[in-house]
Amino acid sequence: MYQFFENEVVRNEYSTIPYTWIRSEKRNKSICIMFPGLGYTTQRPLFHYATGVCLNNNIDVLHINYNFVKNEQFRKLTKAEQEQWMYEDVKAVVEAVLKDTYYEQCILLSKSIGTIPMAMEWTGGTFLLNSVGIWLTPLLKDDKVYQALLETELPSLCVIGVEDHHFVEERLASFENNPLVSTVVIQKADHGLEVQGNTLVSIEAMKEIMEQVEVFIKKNKVG
Repeated sequence: MYQFFENEVVRNEYSTIPYTWIRSEKRNKSICIMFPGLGYTTQRPLFHYATGVCLNNNIDVLHINYNFVKNEQFRKLTKAEQEQWMYEDVKAVVEAVLKDTYYEQCILLSKSIGTIPMAMEWTGGTFLLNSVGIWLTPLLKDDKVYQALLETELPSLCVIGVEDHHFVEERLASFENNPLVSTVVIQKADHGLEVQGNTLVSIEAMKEIMEQVEVFIKKNKVG
């Protein structure tokens, strides 16, 4: 049985971050921390089904439900300042939730803009514990995200669609040089990992993605 805890962390007067912590009544060894996209929330299909995959494999889940779209202070910042803000929001929630709880492993799962704070944690963060990473539609045009994946020393799964505006064939091909990086490329899929104009094919793509996520998790989870 799983229990749902909903709360929020107030980092400062401009930043309040809601979160949902889904925790097993019996102690699990792993937790999956999920970083949504700018408009693609943890209630959308990729996160909904990924959450189910985690729970079915005895992994607790933490949804970090930041929302930068309506934050006027956030929009005034430079790109570098926004990235730091995102990372500080993520770190504040993780520290608040995990301060009295020990997990042997953190699985990080991010989508789109969420891959930026994930990349920052990946390359010198504070809460990585026997970690593995699932990167959904990573911003491969962003050097920080690309380098984090290219040089990762932790098992990583990269999932992206060919029609995604962040799909860069040369950068994706370069991941072949790192045996820790597995890639899943969805033909005709856009940044939402959907095939426009074809609902049934989109559903098949979702099935393939979740199958690959589950294979990756089963291969790399602790215990």
